[in-house]
Amino acid sequence: MLIPFNFLIFYPKKIRGIIHIGAHALEELPLYLSKNFRRIIWIEANPDKYDFIEKKISQYKEMYLGKFAAGFKEKKSQLNIASNGQSSSLLDLGTHKDDYPNIKYIQSKEVSVKPLDLWIEENFLERKFYNFINIDIQGYELEALKGMDKQFEFLDYIYLEVNFREVYKNCSQLKDIDKFLKKYHFYRVGMYRTSKGWGDAVYVKEAIQLCRIYYSILIPFWKIINFPFKLVMKIKIIFINFYKKIYKKK
Repeated sequence: MLIPFNFLIFYPKKIRGIIHIGAHALEELPLYLSKNFRRIIWIEANPDKYDFIEKKISQYKEMYLGKFAAGFKEKKSQLNIASNGQSSSLLDLGTHKDDYPNIKYIQSKEVSVKPLDLWIEENFLERKFYNFINIDIQGYELEALKGMDKQFEFLDYIYLEVNFREVYKNCSQLKDIDKFLKKYHFYRVGMYRTSKGWGDAVYVKEAIQLCRIYYSILIPFWKIINFPFKLVMKIKIIFINFYKKIYKKK
């Protein structure tokens, strides 16, 4: 996550549960646990990761692993496995090849693509318990979003990787994700851009102006001077308390 999880602002709704699409090696697990989040659905397409993930989450009763690639329609597809693991994608490399010449596809595996909505139904999980979603699937984010129409009713916060160049061939673009999420009343309030044509974005459907101001201050300074953790926590409290006062006056 380019924007540290601890720095994200969750207001006015608290996180009830997390859906993380693109589990990889569970890099975010320590962050989630540090905030006492245990109700987590992990989705991962790469079969080579399943044993590792299952062992890591076996001690947590409220964690589940979905062994599929999140998409819009059920089908079989080829997952391209990258030499660094993290860049593996259902899509071919685009400008990624120029910006990261040392990263290459080394093999491919047939995987199942499935809508998140369908998997949740098949596993009899309560949608209402999951209101934060984190998606990092290398250019396939929009297809994953299209497969969770029912889950949008319960989502409050969306954090995902976005592209503003063809980092992967035919990958989802920032403008298309903005347009799609607007139909569900989600608006982009913050974004961390890299120089390589991709970045991370935050979307919310409440407290939009508060979040936009908060991230417009946080992200530039975080990129330049790496705000100390305690200072960011103080900034978050100040913003939330200010918003509460304004909201009460209304």
